[in-house]
Amino acid sequence: MEKEKMILTQMWDGFCPESKLKGKLVRMRLNKWDLYESEETGLLIARSFPGVQCVILKFRGKGDFRDTVHYADEHVDGELFSPQTMDRPPFSGVNIFASGKEVEAYITKEVAKREKLAASI
Repeated sequence: MEKEKMILTQMWDGFCPESKLKGKLVRMRLNKWDLYESEETGLLIARSFPGVQCVILKFRGKGDFRDTVHYADEHVDGELFSPQTMDRPPFSGVNIFASGKEVEAYITKEVAKREKLAASI
């Protein structure tokens, strides 16, 4: 049975927005680069301005998490999602998504697809 996708808003609740589109609630964990990474999809989110703005990055993480576990949903600040418009921190200017539909379209069209893992040798 297929899970029903969850409704996205433009405000981050600490969970992976890409996984919500598949009906899953997946945590985002701090990686060694101080970015939050989805444990399932590798989607990366940078808290550019905590409590104000976070950026959905166009590239993905590789599961290189910190030894000390820290999840984004443990401390939700209500940041608004922004698209990545710069290659360096803060990764975005003043651009903020106006709706959950814009967030969904950005993830679907702009974020790099997850690389398929090579077959075990």
